[in-house]
Amino acid sequence: MSLIEIGKKYPSSKNISGFIQLYEKYFSSLRDSKINILEIGIENGDSLRIWREYFSKANICGVDIDKKNFKIDNVDIQHGDQSNNVFLLSLINIYKNFDIIIDDGSHQAKHIISSFNFLFPYLNDNGIYIIEDLQTSYFPRYGGSRINLNKKQSSMNFVKSLADSINYEKNNRPFFKKNKFDGLIKSIHFHQNIAFIYKGQSIKYFYNQDFKETLSDKIKKFLSYFF
Repeated sequence: MSLIEIGKKYPSSKNISGFIQLYEKYFSSLRDSKINILEIGIENGDSLRIWREYFSKANICGVDIDKKNFKIDNVDIQHGDQSNNVFLLSLINIYKNFDIIIDDGSHQAKHIISSFNFLFPYLNDNGIYIIEDLQTSYFPRYGGSRINLNKKQSSMNFVKSLADSINYEKNNRPFFKKNKFDGLIKSIHFHQNIAFIYKGQSIKYFYNQDFKETLSDKIKKFLSYFF
């Protein structure tokens, strides 16, 4: 059965949002792989049931801040706070690394950002970090803004900033401040209300040992400070 067909068996909100169709596209190559999957925010467990049926060889861990009174065969359900690094470290001590991380948790910008900062180093190369329901980035109660779309601490603008970490080497931009994710993200795929972030070494197109800045390059760079 396809992921879409499996999804129809369970009333997960991922069906209503259209996320299941996207997951089919991004997960199909990993279906038969021995991978570790972490999902933050599990509601009534329907998405975990979907993953369990689709990924027959995966280790699957679901996390929720609310304690759950149900069990799912061959799924590890943990009770904890996604913004608590001590709790997240306890997961790393068990699983070491993950290949898929899905953040469908509180949707609070500060929680999305803190979870990403902590967990991304434990995502394997070619792994996928997914952030769902990014429409909440525009809601003030989730740390966003409907008026200031450039609000730095919103979840959407955090993900947008990660795009710079892919492209900064291409341009010798003045005032650019390198961050810890530079060179570690291969691609980011935006869809309505969801982003798929692929981990992997980016190619250094511009800054390399063979590049020598000419006098003309230096003049252009100086002028770019003002224009």
